[in-house]
Amino acid sequence: MTDILLPASILPGLLEIALKGRLNIQALFEQAGIDADAVGSAEHFIRIEQLDDLLSSAFAQAEDPCFGLTVGRDSHYGNMDLLGNLMATSDTLEQAIHCLLLFKNLLVPYLTFELTSDKQRCLLAVSSDESLKFTRTRTHNELVVATMVAIGRSLTGGDLAIRAVRLRHPQPPELDQYQEFFAAPLTFDHWRNEMEMDPAALQVPLATAYPKYHQRLRRLAEQQLASLSRASGLVGRVQSLLEQRLGQPEAGIESIAAALNMTPRTLQRHLADEKVRFVELRERVRHQRACELLSQHEIPFALIAEQLGFADVANFYHAFKRWEGCAPGEYRRRQQGRRHLL
Repeated sequence: MTDILLPASILPGLLEIALKGRLNIQALFEQAGIDADAVGSAEHFIRIEQLDDLLSSAFAQAEDPCFGLTVGRDSHYGNMDLLGNLMATSDTLEQAIHCLLLFKNLLVPYLTFELTSDKQRCLLAVSSDESLKFTRTRTHNELVVATMVAIGRSLTGGDLAIRAVRLRHPQPPELDQYQEFFAAPLTFDHWRNEMEMDPAALQVPLATAYPKYHQRLRRLAEQQLASLSRASGLVGRVQSLLEQRLGQPEAGIESIAAALNMTPRTLQRHLADEKVRFVELRERVRHQRACELLSQHEIPFALIAEQLGFADVANFYHAFKRWEGCAPGEYRRRQQGRRHLL
């Protein structure tokens, strides 16, 4: 991921998640290396790895099997700070969703949203960065989809016109809780998380629309995105270069350092100051790209290995098994199985 930092202003929301699960908040934050002084601060940032550690631990410790659903269904646009207010002051639900797509990195840079609509249906889909541990859990799927539905209902006063909900994980024993909250046909073991609505819902005027204030909030959101980009610093620039050059000779540390007007030793020293190593950034980029290629395309493993910069298929095979705990072929079969359910 290019954006690997998050504003610490999201931490109160994470605290709320921990409180609802009656978890040991201090232990969770200390384990993730998050300073309590950063909570709610607009001047501090947390790393995506810290968020991964925090939520992975929180999800694992939660005793409620429907923890994600429980937390997500209580969501409201007012809990989303600047982004929530920006969405609420939009003219229509469609404009609010486009604000989410444009400014989602303020809250969830590890998610990718896709809105497709025609005269027959409207589909809001969300994909996750699967290099993160917490995004591969049932709890995460529940939380994301339930939050989308709850926020949509809070924006429209409950008039969301949901036609169907599709989730990536297998059907859980607690099906009645899903049916009660979503009140729509459910599909499980889908290849991605989705919410389908009546297309007319997009044009529903929002009671909270406030055009002049919306423009002011939009300028603030743009400023925060710019600040977040600057805060990503050297790590963000290195990762961006790796994403552009993956599989090419120019993806080595010597070439990356030269592109940044540094020596390899200076680059390594500066990265160490930000508590990351060059090889870790390269592995992160390779992992994410491998998952994308295996999920979306029928590309031979040899070509994937080449595109990722591996010397041969065997090296790619061993690396992927280390990342995902399974062989590339098994991962592809799982993804294809989910797609066949469409």
